[in-house]
Amino acid sequence: MKNRCSPESLLSIIIGMSKEQKECVRSMGFGALLKMKITDIPLKLGFYVPQKFDSERMVIDIEGKELKVTTESVHDMWGIPIGGTKLTQLDQWPKDDTSYDEWKQ
Repeated sequence: MKNRCSPESLLSIIIGMSKEQKECVRSMGFGALLKMKITDIPLKLGFYVPQKFDSERMVIDIEGKELKVTTESVHDMWGIPIGGTKLTQLDQWPKDDTSYDEWKQ
């Protein structure tokens, strides 16, 4: 299974953030992600969960027991904010804006 960003890569990014960058993440409501300590996901689990996920009913069926996937359960597990500004409502950055490059540094 391939993914775009492994947990280990994300953890190394978090560890390398400056105090200002971490404060920016917190101010956007994603501070709980800064506490992540996961470095890998067992391969079998990475295949098992998607195979057991029913996207129409929004449940993960685990040996006949259903785990409901809701906005609240994702928030409780990952600390991701509920609601807020939709990405489609944000202004696009001008192409000559250097904020992203500055943030990466």
